[in-house]
Amino acid sequence: MRAKLVRVFAIQVGIISVATLVGVYLANTIIVDLVLRQGLKTEAEYYWNRYDDNPQATLPDTSNMRSYMATADDLSGLPAPLRDIPPDELVRSVAGDTQLVHVSERDGRRLYLVWAKDQIYDIAFFFGIVPLAIVLLIIYGLSFLAYRLSQQAISPIVQLAHQLEDFDFEHDRSLTLDLGALREVADAEVLSMINAVDTFSERLAAFVERERVFTRDAGHELRTPVAVFKGSLDLLEAGPERPPAEQKALARMRRTVQDMEALLETLLMLARETETSMPKEEVVVNDLVVGQMELLTPAARRAGISLALHEEAELRVRAPVKVVEIVIGNLMRNAVNYTREGQVEVTIDRNGVSVADTGVGMSGEELERAFDPFYRADQSRGLTRGHGLGLSIVKRLVRQFGWSISAHSRPGEGTTIQVRFA
Repeated sequence: MRAKLVRVFAIQVGIISVATLVGVYLANTIIVDLVLRQGLKTEAEYYWNRYDDNPQATLPDTSNMRSYMATADDLSGLPAPLRDIPPDELVRSVAGDTQLVHVSERDGRRLYLVWAKDQIYDIAFFFGIVPLAIVLLIIYGLSFLAYRLSQQAISPIVQLAHQLEDFDFEHDRSLTLDLGALREVADAEVLSMINAVDTFSERLAAFVERERVFTRDAGHELRTPVAVFKGSLDLLEAGPERPPAEQKALARMRRTVQDMEALLETLLMLARETETSMPKEEVVVNDLVVGQMELLTPAARRAGISLALHEEAELRVRAPVKVVEIVIGNLMRNAVNYTREGQVEVTIDRNGVSVADTGVGMSGEELERAFDPFYRADQSRGLTRGHGLGLSIVKRLVRQFGWSISAHSRPGEGTTIQVRFA
């Protein structure tokens, strides 16, 4: 905004300067060609009237003007540069010298009125340039004053914009802006804007805090029934051997409990204020991927899916182990859930991990919404009972830790999701 204001005033000053120069030129032209011309003509008429009354009348002679009298037949008494000027003429340059010369003739006699060049310049300067220069200085002064006043008026707005621009909404624990210094210099309009920003930031902070508290409390409350359910499963599985149908049901219940435990841990992780509240260590991503593949192998075999791992480098990331495990686990679990009788390939390079499957894939519109909470593509609804939280959770964790995620997909061909840790 300040740059725009400077640009506006610079344009105004430029226009004023050009107008002033044009005015100086026009003033000089008007003074010389109109005022002096008319003055010399009037002076000549006045002399001829005097001459008619008194042929011995003296020629006009002032500090600004000289005069000469000669007959049409004898011009020898004139200065050489004036002899070639015909009657009823007014010239500004005589023999390369700037002089204003008026020639008039009556009854065979010629009157030459010569206005000195220095006086021409003086008149043009004092009656043209000086007044315009004074006006120009006044305009420049008023423009500068207007600029300073405008700058003072918008300065609080500029400071407010800078504070909003520099505020780290992603990582700052407090979402409340400190605008106390701006209140001291703000006028009524800017103060109204500051109050609105304060109100908005307070409501935003309250909303975020409610979300954190709810997520944390819900996660803790759900742990108890999940633990009871898990303990009951342990007792059932420890009992006598059961028919295949019951074993299959128990295995499905066990997977559901494990998925619920992973989801609760993720929700509790997201409920924490910032990533700085979690201990960081150097994590070997390759080992986590191998561990997740071992966990997913039974489910993959039942779905006719082959798992493949390509390790192009050993990837080390300094981050909380649980966060990296949740990100990798969700991506791999998502790929297995949405693939039937295909392949899931995990590639590890020096910058990140990519998970590619040969599942149902997604259209461009579906891919844009793939990371939205609770969203599931139409063709995937019959494949899994998931709630559409996996990719949404991954994206939130990736953003929270400053990593990046990208996805590519085609319907019927599969999906590739890549996470960059560097």
